[in-house]
Amino acid sequence: MKETRYTHISGTDGVELSVLRLEPDDATTIKGIVQIAHGMNEYKERYCHFMEFLVNAGYIAIIHDHRGHGRAITHRKYLGHMFEGGYEALIEDTHEITLEVKKYASETLGLKDLPFILLGHSMGSLVVRCYIRKYDSEVNKLLVVGCPSKQAGMAPGLLLIKIIKLFRGEGYKDIFVGHLVMGRFEKRFKKEPIKHSWVNSNPEEMAKYNSDPYCMFLFTLNGFENLVRLSMLTYKNGGYAMKNPDLPILFLSGADDPCGVSEKKVRFAAELIKKQGYKNVDVKMYEGMRHEVLQETHKDIVYSDVLSFIEEKK
Repeated sequence: MKETRYTHISGTDGVELSVLRLEPDDATTIKGIVQIAHGMNEYKERYCHFMEFLVNAGYIAIIHDHRGHGRAITHRKYLGHMFEGGYEALIEDTHEITLEVKKYASETLGLKDLPFILLGHSMGSLVVRCYIRKYDSEVNKLLVVGCPSKQAGMAPGLLLIKIIKLFRGEGYKDIFVGHLVMGRFEKRFKKEPIKHSWVNSNPEEMAKYNSDPYCMFLFTLNGFENLVRLSMLTYKNGGYAMKNPDLPILFLSGADDPCGVSEKKVRFAAELIKKQGYKNVDVKMYEGMRHEVLQETHKDIVYSDVLSFIEEKK
């Protein structure tokens, strides 16, 4: 297994992004490319186990730390900050990595037109759903994992963030805004002894998560504003270039995920995608699992389902 780490400079605003690419030693065995867009308050190395699974199955796996995330951040004050490019750059950064890895496969490995699979978890699932508004022709299959459902009050919430930002500045980290955006997820599991148990039912994983400074941080007002704008764009009806209506799309969600809210809400998100004209949209729910289905105790079941979807002939 080959591992490559490098820095990508965002074409939007020059922000440095850390990239990890894993691939089989033997290029002749490569079946395709899987690009991963990680979630909020995490970083690319949390997906190494999953990426190794993909590589062992014959795929190039690539992931980058989103702006405001990961160990490339030069100062903790920039954790959770989207910089000048904001939510639009989150999408464009992801597309730039797509073009980069496709060029690598074609020009360096001599592998042209490999099947390309895009997978986004949580905030990353917002990114990839916005990505296909412009770039669905780049993608052969799409996986939407840990889908945050549409929330009421996004417009008033955005206005409140903008007002606070006028007085505090875009780099300010406001605990109240953090609770307003994220606090509702805690309520369902508030009696459990481990903080943030809504993320994962595995106590060992949550202990690691809670002790990791690159998971436990508060977004800046700039970060929260762009997160809300990203969510609003995700659930905006219309505006899709729609070059690939046959694109297979699969939603994977934990049945106990308060971010997804309920199966009904997750299916609403899938139906919105169908409404845009995509014909092949499916939903799979996992009983007993919470938000991070790729990190759960029985994640191997999810891994297997991801691989089956990727390799299914459609």
